[in-house]
Amino acid sequence: GKGTVEQSLFTNQDLKLKLSVSITTRKPRESEIDGVHYYFVPSETFETFIEENKLLEYSKHFDNYYGTLYSEISNILSSGKIPFLEIETNGAKQIIEKYRKEGREDEICSIFLMPPSLTELERRIETRNTETYDLILKRLDKAREEIILSSMFKYVVVNNSIEDTVNKIKEIIKDN
Repeated sequence: GKGTVEQSLFTNQDLKLKLSVSITTRKPRESEIDGVHYYFVPSETFETFIEENKLLEYSKHFDNYYGTLYSEISNILSSGKIPFLEIETNGAKQIIEKYRKEGREDEICSIFLMPPSLTELERRIETRNTETYDLILKRLDKAREEIILSSMFKYVVVNNSIEDTVNKIKEIIKDN
């Protein structure tokens, strides 16, 4: 899935990608490390960041906030790397609109990773064995909403096979 595609992209040093670690109010999963997988913060802290305009984008889903700190992007850029954001469509929409408004749309490369089908997506989620049936249904509803918004992205790549998907994304990144 998405995670495997990302891992393959990050093994290619020529791309100079660095994953932007998102900030969230959700509880960490068993294997997740603060500052590596996410920055885990209480809701009050996140809401302060919203008020102080410290977030490039943010959204709330499944009762938790998720967002990208400006400081995270700044740190990646100053290290000579290219920030890679794995974010929800609402967050991507905020960034695309923000950059478009500032006439800087060519500074970002937005890619929507499309599941081959909702049936296949459901199978992939169920295989992980990390979600309840209700949460799987919520994720599928969310996926339907996101697919509708996929047209705002510069590129849409169907995630049929890991190898093909990775190669397509590498070409897109190299061309941008």
